[in-house]
Amino acid sequence: MKHLFAALAICVATNTQQAEPVFAPLLEETSKPEIIEEFIPDFSIITIDHAREYIQTIYPYAVKVQKEQSIPAPITLAIACLETGYGRSFNAKEKHNHLGIRVYQNGKAGYRRFSSLDECFDYYTGMFNMARYAPLQDIEANDLPAFIKGLQECGFNHRDKYSKMLATMIDFLHLEELEYPMV
Repeated sequence: MKHLFAALAICVATNTQQAEPVFAPLLEETSKPEIIEEFIPDFSIITIDHAREYIQTIYPYAVKVQKEQSIPAPITLAIACLETGYGRSFNAKEKHNHLGIRVYQNGKAGYRRFSSLDECFDYYTGMFNMARYAPLQDIEANDLPAFIKGLQECGFNHRDKYSKMLATMIDFLHLEELEYPMV
C-alpha cells in the first residue's frame, strides 16, 4: 500500500514522461488521450484526496477478491473506479453497488442493491464461481491484458470498448504498480 499515494499523485498530475502503457495491444486503435477523455471519470470534479480515499476504501476488498478467486486486484479496483466515478455515483452511494452489478427483474435491467460494501464485494467474488467465468481460471492472474480480454469474452460487460476502458483506467491510475499480497 506504500505505493498508493505515489500512484494516485501521478494519476492526477499532468504526466509528460509516462512510460509505455502495459496495455498497448488493447489501446492501439485509439490514442490514449482520446480514450481518457472518453472513458475516465472527469478529474476536474474529483480531488486527489477523494480518489485516494476511495481507492483506500476498496483496496482491501480487491485484495480479498484476488486471494479468494484469483481475480487481479488492479482489475477490481479499475472496475470500481470506472463504474462509480470513484464512489460518487448514485449506485455506489444509494445501492452500495460499487461494481456495476446488474439485476434483471420482470424483463427489465437495473443495478442490484446491496446492504453494504461487504455484501457487494462478496456477491462479486461469488459471481466468478458461475460456469460462464470458468475460462478465467486458465489465465495467469498477472497477465492483466489477457484477463481483461477474458472478462469481456465471458460477458462481464457488454459495452464494446469496456476492455479498453479497464486497461486505460489501470494505466491511468497506475494500479498495476500498487502492492497486492498474492495468494
